[in-house]
Amino acid sequence: MEPILLVCKPLHRDAFVNEVFTGQDDILMLVEHGRFMFDNGSGPQEVSSLEAVNFKRGITYQRHITEPADLYLFRYRSDSDVFGSGKVLFQDRERVRSTLRLLHLCDSTIQADDFACKRNLFADLVTQFRLENATQLSQVSRTDSAICAAIGYINDNLHRKLSLTDLAAQQYLSYVQFSRRFKHATGTTPQDYVAGMRMKKAQLLLSETDLPIKGIARECGFGSEYYFSNFFRARCDLSPSQYRTMIQTADTQNDE
Repeated sequence: MEPILLVCKPLHRDAFVNEVFTGQDDILMLVEHGRFMFDNGSGPQEVSSLEAVNFKRGITYQRHITEPADLYLFRYRSDSDVFGSGKVLFQDRERVRSTLRLLHLCDSTIQADDFACKRNLFADLVTQFRLENATQLSQVSRTDSAICAAIGYINDNLHRKLSLTDLAAQQYLSYVQFSRRFKHATGTTPQDYVAGMRMKKAQLLLSETDLPIKGIARECGFGSEYYFSNFFRARCDLSPSQYRTMIQTADTQNDE
């Protein structure tokens, strides 16, 4: 079962309400600014900007703020070990910064009870962590060169129609073998990986280019603007045009 996001909210803390904490659900706490210390029994560690801590349910943590902190809290449930217990590091800090920016935009422009955009952004953090930390592509290349080659092909050909059966055949694997080995190597299915990469490319093109929606649909491998818009809305709860307007409005406000 993929992680189910229950709560997602920004916090400012000068001190934790409960410095000794044991949760009933897993909680990922991502630091935007500031820092705090925590100890899960393995010794004290410090967490600072664009780093995170995963508070595993049932484990007792000691924690205290060492510098007033702005945080994002994600409370979730999962039947698998997503982030481990303790400090969580991301290699691509700009991607994390972009995720935080979009979370703030969700809070400021989308109705409070509309959760789809936040679920998508949390899923992106999960995918990023899995690829960067759980099974880095350098490790994948040593343990499964076929899957590493497939990932490289996917990343370079998002503008094309990607058949998972054809990807498997390129690596001389059956579809079932390919799907199983892909999930083992990356922590996600081939379908979810392709969808996630297409979503990230679409967000980048919408926010940083003036390409028309039809052109972005084509660059992201969709045969029509209609199918692209349905795909985007299902994951962000906004149409591509609404998303672009939201980003442009935020940029204008930041320039004022």
